Amino acid sequence: MSWGLPCSACLLLLPVVPASCCLNILAQYGVSGISGSLGIHRLVESLKHYMAVKMNLGDPDFVDVGAVVSDMLSPKFAAELKRTIYDNMTFSPQHYGGRWNILQDHGTSHLSIVDGERNAVSMTSTVNAYFGSLILSPSTGVLLNNEMDDFSMPANTTANTPPPAPNNFVAPLKRPLSSMCPTIVLKDGKLKAAVGASGGSMIPAGTIEVLLNHFAKNMDPLSSVMAPRVYHQLIPNVVQYENWTTVTGDVFLLDAATRGDLLKKGHALKLLAGGTISQLVVHNVEGRGDLTAVSDPRKGGVPAGY
Repeated sequence: MSWGLPCSACLLLLPVVPASCCLNILAQYGVSGISGSLGIHRLVESLKHYMAVKMNLGDPDFVDVGAVVSDMLSPKFAAELKRTIYDNMTFSPQHYGGRWNILQDHGTSHLSIVDGERNAVSMTSTVNAYFGSLILSPSTGVLLNNEMDDFSMPANTTANTPPPAPNNFVAPLKRPLSSMCPTIVLKDGKLKAAVGASGGSMIPAGTIEVLLNHFAKNMDPLSSVMAPRVYHQLIPNVVQYENWTTVTGDVFLLDAATRGDLLKKGHALKLLAGGTISQLVVHNVEGRGDLTAVSDPRKGGVPAGY
């Protein structure tokens, strides 16, 4: 997928098909258009579109999602969505085509690894809740997951609650919908970065923000990870912004001016003492070929090399 920007032309992002919908929208604004508080507003609006489209997905072995995936990868489709974004206001979930209730998943872990030969791994795993299903296999000692909770469940709904997504209803041997977004970035076939995050349904937003910080805004790897993040799940219609201090003294807080601008545009804001934990490895392919690794300090992590 090409961003169409001088700083990141010919970037290929794998396998972020759902998140590419958001990136394709933002790419149309150019680098200057995703900066400052207006850039945050446009990011939030793009995330709302992403969440609405994502809930149409399901296990391709059980439902035909070809058209949905094609739309998510299509710059033309993104252009249509961009036309519904206004720089001076925001809207209710219905404006973004939010037909289905949004799932909240949890219990994720992520690692990004690059070896001496520049082979890269970006892997997200999950047990879906703290300690998964709370059951430990007596024969293997492996903690069993609670992944059934990632399926949409048929239920009675009210006028204020969207129905569950039928493409994600439970079935034998069916895989549930996930927010995982492990990403490897290539340029001209060469490794540029491995990135991803843990944080349940907030993972795509966190991963996108780190990617944009480094590849579009030209921030160094550490600053790209350290920058405060915002999240939007479409339902509830609230912008969650970081406002917390870690045990090591790092402060993550969206600045007051940006918060004020978002309020003026009609966004409801809610502070969040938490969010995503990102792991980023950058390969300086145009320079000396060295690696820079950042393990998100929000959870006390540090990079390791051997």
